Amino acid sequence: MRVLVTGGTGYVGAHSVKALVHAGHSVRLLVRDAAKAQAVLGALGIERLDCVSGDMTDEASVLKALKGCHAVLHCAAVVSTDRRRATEMLRANPRGAELVLGHAVRLGLDPVVHVSSVAALLTPGKTLLHAGMPPGTLSSGYARSKSAAERFARGLQEQGAPVVITYPGSVTGPAAGSVLGEATAGLAANIKIGSLPSHDAAWSFLDARDLGAIHAALMQPGHGPRRYMCGGHYLRMPQLALVLQQLTGREFKVLPMSGATLRVLGRVVDSLTSVLPFETVLTHEAMVCFTQMPPTDDSAIRRELNIRLRPVTRTLREALRAAHHAGLLTDRQLGTLASGRQR
Repeated sequence: MRVLVTGGTGYVGAHSVKALVHAGHSVRLLVRDAAKAQAVLGALGIERLDCVSGDMTDEASVLKALKGCHAVLHCAAVVSTDRRRATEMLRANPRGAELVLGHAVRLGLDPVVHVSSVAALLTPGKTLLHAGMPPGTLSSGYARSKSAAERFARGLQEQGAPVVITYPGSVTGPAAGSVLGEATAGLAANIKIGSLPSHDAAWSFLDARDLGAIHAALMQPGHGPRRYMCGGHYLRMPQLALVLQQLTGREFKVLPMSGATLRVLGRVVDSLTSVLPFETVLTHEAMVCFTQMPPTDDSAIRRELNIRLRPVTRTLREALRAAHHAGLLTDRQLGTLASGRQR
């Protein structure tokens, strides 16, 4: 089938395009920069591109891109931790969902896949995240924009539309050309420091190739509305420290800092970013996600889609090598991975 993909030049979108093409689908891209699409997807071996220039918030562009398509994968979103971009995200992300998902449903496309996030369902205090939960209570501009898009997508589902929602965790793994996952940059920052913060913290890692396989497996019409949690491998900081030591040969200590301390530090940084022009992942909300994110129930992707996730060591090995290739890590910081002694 011909599948329209939005956000195809982003990390998740690019790997999903590759999976769709390898599964035999024809892909059309709605992109703002066709040259970037060629560079990113060309690096993944996708040479012949069907591109429509435009933005997800422009109705004419969306309608042009949807014409002749049978299904949609909506990956596009404005993502930023900069509080000054909250208004932009609150405008663009719900509007993009309304146009892409709404018109796709109206035109009879099936399935219509919306890529959300585990963070969209996070409410601190929960012990397990599952796809049946209501939207979470995070309050940043990005979180509120994703919640608004989530409510719209679920409204379509309630009407019986074949809208499918996926909830990925921190997506990482090999690069897509020059594009790295945000989780990869976060990992690289911890590798540089040589330590991990707080025994209270945890990280859920999902390989970008596995998420692509999930999206490709969903491209079957006639199955109606569905939701899939795909948080990935859940690692507490001591577990992650052991994995990183295994991969690099370096020792990583977990700092004796409480989750509460990190959340307070995030509030302090939030106050600074309200008056100073810089962007950082050390926000209060990011620290809430980092220190209060529970495991996810990913059983449906195994049971219904027959997807088996790669071992987390393989995913993180590829992510660290990608960070090294991008200049985010030195040979010394990469340890035995750089020397080739670790395979």
